[in-house]
Amino acid sequence: MFDSLFSKRGLSLDRLRGFLEMAGAGSIAKAAPGDPVRQSQISRQIRELEEFFGTELTRRHGKSLVFTPPGERLARLVRDQLQGLDDFRCEMEQRPKSYLFGSAASTLEWLVTPALPTIASSLEGARPRTASFRSEALAEAVREGSVDFAVVRRDAIAGASKKNSHPIVSLSFHLCVPRRLLRKGASAADLADPTVWRSLPFATGRDGGRLDQAIRLAMEKVAPGFAPAFECASVLQVSQLVARESCAAILPNLALSGFDTRRILVVPFAPLANHTRSLVLHWNPRYMAMRGVTDAAIRAIAAALAKAGESSH
Repeated sequence: MFDSLFSKRGLSLDRLRGFLEMAGAGSIAKAAPGDPVRQSQISRQIRELEEFFGTELTRRHGKSLVFTPPGERLARLVRDQLQGLDDFRCEMEQRPKSYLFGSAASTLEWLVTPALPTIASSLEGARPRTASFRSEALAEAVREGSVDFAVVRRDAIAGASKKNSHPIVSLSFHLCVPRRLLRKGASAADLADPTVWRSLPFATGRDGGRLDQAIRLAMEKVAPGFAPAFECASVLQVSQLVARESCAAILPNLALSGFDTRRILVVPFAPLANHTRSLVLHWNPRYMAMRGVTDAAIRAIAAALAKAGESSH
């Protein structure tokens, strides 16, 4: 059986490993940073696989390599088979399997991390791992199998359905202002008047993502010429500045947990009232079936994440 695969030189686990390392990193240089010997080895291994399968697996795109369609297909095949072998070994050795959860850094902090103990239990004692991704990359990572579960905006998933996504929480946006920056006796009701707060120091993100852009556009409408006092690499850093009462900010509801409302006023931000977004748990049904994850386990994971979302605001 499969004699034709083994009668020709060029196919080996080590070559397939190098191929997947390049696939995961996005380039040979990133797969082996600072190691020219390993970079050369991976390059040679890919050439040998191309000779074995008789097709180009990668092509040049500027200074980097990208997969050809056959290369993308081979990466999925190899990832499937190696994941199956690793799961089988874990089962035989009675060790926990690993599952990778991906989301934006702030979502990991506020939603995924608090739910990890319950998630592990739902997966029969498995070992959950987390990784930060941009929303745009998550759907593709789930599709190709490099991420098992993603917590992502529903509108970032092409063909989202009940078969591959489950609602967790709706994002809403709030104006958060430390009381010490306002006149004495100011109340949440006073924040309905932009003149009360638009001259205050504000913090925003600076990653250029959709949320960052939406907040800046909304602030520009309310306060023409808006210029933040602080521009942070992440919304996590923005929320920390607000918690320290250093500035005001527009933050999603997930960021509000832990704010002392005696010291920080929080009100819905009207200009973004129609900018609500649904976060969902997203998975690849084929991979879940292959890895033996039941629908009941997926529902339990979604429920744990939803509970974490409820407790955050």
